[in-house]
Amino acid sequence: MGLDFTFDFEATKAALLCLALKELPHFDKYRASKLLFLADREHLLRFGRPITGDSYSALPYGPTPNRVLSLLNGLEKVALEGDAPLNDEVAELVLHFDVAKDEYATYHAKSQPDLDALSISDLKVLDRVVAEHGRKTFNELKDLTHGMRAYTKAWRNDEVRKKYPMVFEDFFAEEPDKADFLKELEENQQLRRAFPDLVCA
Repeated sequence: MGLDFTFDFEATKAALLCLALKELPHFDKYRASKLLFLADREHLLRFGRPITGDSYSALPYGPTPNRVLSLLNGLEKVALEGDAPLNDEVAELVLHFDVAKDEYATYHAKSQPDLDALSISDLKVLDRVVAEHGRKTFNELKDLTHGMRAYTKAWRNDEVRKKYPMVFEDFFAEEPDKADFLKELEENQQLRRAFPDLVCA
């Protein structure tokens, strides 16, 4: 079993609010997905865990956080179609985001993020990703993320399946100097699975 992490809804909600408050152009689920991927990837490479803890899949439009996409689809159905929230997490997002329908549904923060849900390193990485990638066009973000080996190793353009699981180990594929760090992460996770009550540094 490879690297896996626990989805953190509160951190994810706070991260999305942080991004929405940056007044990025066309902040929709596609831009949100790409920026979260870049932030999760960088945080994993530098600090040994992603920010959201979400799992990722390769979809035609790029690497996509699975739970986040489901939540944002649910948010849009409530805000734009008047559906009832599918779960408590979607209901919570409805309280914190407005959704505007132009060419695409875009998200606007109605509240400030709970910064206690994010670590100092989370915030630094989010700021760095916004500064470097936040104002890139959709095509620029698409080219960037589609070219990353974590995506290319997962994606299969067979015209049938449109979703392929990505593995966190492949986030390290372009960082050979991080091989020892990856090995340490894998060993620590194996220990946690074998000895759930053991706290690994």
